Amino acid sequence: MIAQVGIGTTSPKSMLDIPASNSTSPASTDGILIPRINNFPASNPGADQDGMLVFLSTASAGNPKGFYYWDNTLTDWISYNDEWKDDFVAQSRGDYDGNLIYANQAGAGGVDVVILDSGQIGMGTSNLEENLELKIDGDNDIQVSSASPPDAPQLVFYTTNGTFASPDFMNDNDDIGYLTGKVWTGTGKSADVANIQMEADGDHSSGSLPTKIEFAVTSPNDTSLDSGNPEMVIASTGNVGIGLNDPSAVLELKAGTSSSNSAPLKLTSGTNLSTPEAGAMEYDGTNLYFTPSTTRKILMTGLVATQTLNFPNIGSGNTSELNVTVPGAVVGSACSCAPNTSIENGLQWSCYVSSTNSVRIRVSNVNAFAVNPASRSWKVTVID
Repeated sequence: MIAQVGIGTTSPKSMLDIPASNSTSPASTDGILIPRINNFPASNPGADQDGMLVFLSTASAGNPKGFYYWDNTLTDWISYNDEWKDDFVAQSRGDYDGNLIYANQAGAGGVDVVILDSGQIGMGTSNLEENLELKIDGDNDIQVSSASPPDAPQLVFYTTNGTFASPDFMNDNDDIGYLTGKVWTGTGKSADVANIQMEADGDHSSGSLPTKIEFAVTSPNDTSLDSGNPEMVIASTGNVGIGLNDPSAVLELKAGTSSSNSAPLKLTSGTNLSTPEAGAMEYDGTNLYFTPSTTRKILMTGLVATQTLNFPNIGSGNTSELNVTVPGAVVGSACSCAPNTSIENGLQWSCYVSSTNSVRIRVSNVNAFAVNPASRSWKVTVID
């Protein structure tokens, strides 16, 4: 028969049974006092004491106040909660303000891991700026893995107006979530310098939740993002705008300027496809091509110039020629010309590239009498 001891009860339910004086309203003295010590024994316990429990009343030799048990295999006193310690270790080093618990084993490995009293979690820091923060030298990658496709890993941003208990619809341009980057400024941490931001693209309702994605970067000689002017937008319509906030086409580019490197679109010289593909546009460094169906065709390039010409009096059946400067024109290129205003009756005209950068306009008089053309503006187009 196994002996059972009851203190305060005549029917013990275990080897030692000590009931409270009143389980509903216990007395302040209801409980068990484990032996309290101010220091660990000068001589270590032995195997017979393996598992012996004590309560360290005051911090001693780097050990915080709390329950300890003797582990004879390790020949050491082990804290009842040896991994997570309430701020003592961190405070003893003067690192933190104390409002945290500290992962002892991680700290021993050189990385501080803490949970603040506010619920914030830090790895490598306790001076947190965010609710979850990693600050470790070297590799700070975050990996989310899955072994059960199609349930691939997701990074989910859930945002609502109102409260979690009483959510409400998003309004136009409300932020849904974003990824952002910051860098060193020379004196501290920068403002956002690059981000990908999701926003409501119009007021939401039960049957309409339009959204857009904005991509923003910091320009040279600037230190923060230009708020409200992202470099690229994917609108709720599916339209993409580069340099535009509200694209009105499937792809819309901002206008260029006279400055270098600001052209709206620029093709780099490459090698044409071995087999033409319908809809493809290609540039081989000499010609620009477009394939409307199965045959690659050169896209004609044009040069345009406007110049005022004053032809002399032209006799009946005679002609007169004057030059128009067209930069880039080469001999052999086709050209067309026309006056920008009405011209005298009986006069006919044509043109040709006479030399590099120069086009000759020829005016013929088919009247039975001489005609003196008025001075007027002429437009010349050279097709290469």
